[in-house]
Amino acid sequence: MSADSEAKKRDFVSQTITIMEQNTTTLSDAGFAPENRITQLKTELLATDEAEGRQNEAQAAALDATKAANNTLKIAYNDASAAISLIEGLLGKDNSLVHKLRQLRK
Repeated sequence: MSADSEAKKRDFVSQTITIMEQNTTTLSDAGFAPENRITQLKTELLATDEAEGRQNEAQAAALDATKAANNTLKIAYNDASAAISLIEGLLGKDNSLVHKLRQLRK
């Protein structure tokens, strides 16, 4: 669901609450007691806001975890490249083991 339609749905619930509160007498005169429904909608809207807050926290944590994973992989990759360079320096770039190791990057 897009954020736009979520915002529209949240606004729909909020406006419904407001209009029902403003027209309690009219609704009561028509045989509908809106108080329980208003309370229910307010509770549901509050729960929605809290859930969205937890969702935003989870998204931020996921971004942080991705960044940490990428940084850790970068370090490991650089260390592996350094090890290959070291082996190349020890054995020479024409050595068969060095050729095999250099092919790993391809």
